[in-house]
Amino acid sequence: MKSFTKDDFVYRTCQTVVRHIRNHVEERRGGIHTRLFSHILHPERDFVYIGHSAEAIAGIDIHCEHVVPCVVLVMETRRLIQEDQLDDDEIAKLLQKHWKIALITKKQARHIDLELGYKSKMPAGWNFETGETLARLDKANITLL
Repeated sequence: MKSFTKDDFVYRTCQTVVRHIRNHVEERRGGIHTRLFSHILHPERDFVYIGHSAEAIAGIDIHCEHVVPCVVLVMETRRLIQEDQLDDDEIAKLLQKHWKIALITKKQARHIDLELGYKSKMPAGWNFETGETLARLDKANITLL
């Protein structure tokens, strides 16, 4: 049996997620629970972790943050499927690019979610196909180590 790298495994999982979302789109099913991401790659930290803020080093009051909110990942994947401009493999590559988690403090998470209003969205003008994955953290002045 062929062994796969971690990136191969994540990509193949992204293909599965795209197929799952496509099934929902084609069958006109309801919403997709965003916990799909944390359940299908468990623990996510082993697969899509990209770093932590300097403030999170102490390990107190830590929050595991999807740097692009899961609802955005689902909605953008759904949009690309409906637009039928990209094939599933291209969509899976975009999903892999943006499906990342970082450790930040709960105070930093509240700043992103409540003060900046980015709990379930990306900054204005952000684009799934070309946008910077860390845009929300950049707006919050959070640098990952």
